[in-house]
Amino acid sequence: MNALQQWTRCPEYIVIDGVNGPVRLQKRDDLYALRGPVSKRVAETVHAQAIGDDIHVARGQPSPGLEPNVEVLPVYSATEGASPAVATRRIFLRLEENTPIESMRSQLEALDFAVAEIPAYAPNSAWLEPASGRIDEALSKLGALRALPHAAHVEPQLLRPRAWKGGS
Repeated sequence: MNALQQWTRCPEYIVIDGVNGPVRLQKRDDLYALRGPVSKRVAETVHAQAIGDDIHVARGQPSPGLEPNVEVLPVYSATEGASPAVATRRIFLRLEENTPIESMRSQLEALDFAVAEIPAYAPNSAWLEPASGRIDEALSKLGALRALPHAAHVEPQLLRPRAWKGGS
């Protein structure tokens, strides 16, 4: 499945934990993000650059003729006027205290997630990535991760633009 097909299959909504409870973010059909080198044609539509990872947010929808080695990422926001957030394929999982990630490795693998990184300061937490490498699969399994025993917090990695050029 190519990058454009994965972008198309990303969930319409994702839920994150907000200060006052769950926040539902909607996928923006007027924005998309690219990770990797962008052509001059695409560079002209870039309106923001996310922090790190060479991610560019562009207006419109991605075209079928994208450069090879470019990843298409969905952009979400709480409302149309809200600051956009670029979802990556990484998911942060924090388990209840005293429950090490290693104790859940087989359940994570059964959901087709690989443990990418366990922070040294928090052995009950991990950054996960889908074994397939597909962002649509990672985002569509947020509920399954939340349903795991001992899961305390599950959230996709969301990158915010550092330099927004123009309105939403």
